[in-house]
Amino acid sequence: MIFGNPDLFGICVEPIEAWSTEEIKNGVMCFVLQNRIIGGIFFRSTLGPELIRMKSIIPSLREGKREISSEWSAADAFAHLKNLSFPETEEDEYRSHIISTWSLMDAGIDVFHEVLSDKDERILYSEGEGKPIGELILPLNTVLDVFQSAVAEMEAILKDSEGREGA
Repeated sequence: MIFGNPDLFGICVEPIEAWSTEEIKNGVMCFVLQNRIIGGIFFRSTLGPELIRMKSIIPSLREGKREISSEWSAADAFAHLKNLSFPETEEDEYRSHIISTWSLMDAGIDVFHEVLSDKDERILYSEGEGKPIGELILPLNTVLDVFQSAVAEMEAILKDSEGREGA
């Protein structure tokens, strides 16, 4: 199932029974930006940890951090957000803007979120080292709304699988 509008931004979550065990629910998890799966493939994901990761991102999305001028190029903004999210030393200030799930990060795909104004936000992403930086401008709270919808469905999927295991 895709949450959001895949023409803009969506999250695809689909449990796959053949990949799952009685204890672990596995499935597909990916981001869809402008009708394209980021990374070009469906990523096999363990849905429980992905749910925890996504829930941990929601407070940051609600906060709506603004760090960068909308005048910055996508490449410069991406580099700045990456430095904030992955500081080089423990003394460097940490302010996470990364919204990648575990499976995306494992594949080397970084996706960052930034509020631009009272009306707009943007996603900046790279599909790996040396790949071009992508940028997508969205109406404010689009990413938050999609994350909340995906989290609610993932909770229902995992709760349903727990209920069947106990039956």
